[in-house]
Amino acid sequence: MEFITVGETINCVRVFNDPDTGEEKRLVVTSFNAQVDRVAPHVAAALTQDEREQLAHWLTDRTRLQSVLEEKSIETTILETLPALMAQAVDALDKLETLDRKTYESITQSLKALSDALERAESHTTSHSVELDQMQDDEALKERLDVIRDNLEKRK
Repeated sequence: MEFITVGETINCVRVFNDPDTGEEKRLVVTSFNAQVDRVAPHVAAALTQDEREQLAHWLTDRTRLQSVLEEKSIETTILETLPALMAQAVDALDKLETLDRKTYESITQSLKALSDALERAESHTTSHSVELDQMQDDEALKERLDVIRDNLEKRK
């Protein structure tokens, strides 16, 4: 079972192998409002006992992550989000046939500035992270990006 946030909706997606083809299939079993922090009756009715437990753990992870993100500075959240965004950028570059020259130069300049800033910051690094049991990495990334987006909107 995967729980995928799409806007203000959380989709409960059952992942299974098709008995005829053996291919992995995904089926949205039910969905609910993203602002809900517990399993609603209509959602529970559509899920198996195991899936309900997974959802309860996922909601707990999400609440814990949101709490941790509220306590962190926006700068920390941005930096913790950066490796996942960079991994997605690498995937995107691998899939593109061509890249706009201006975009290439902008990324190159940003990477140089980031590299310089990382070298300056190396002397005061620490080790600290939040462990999530059920929440997929992509969903945790969405939560972090939501915090960053909200902060940017406040600055407008």
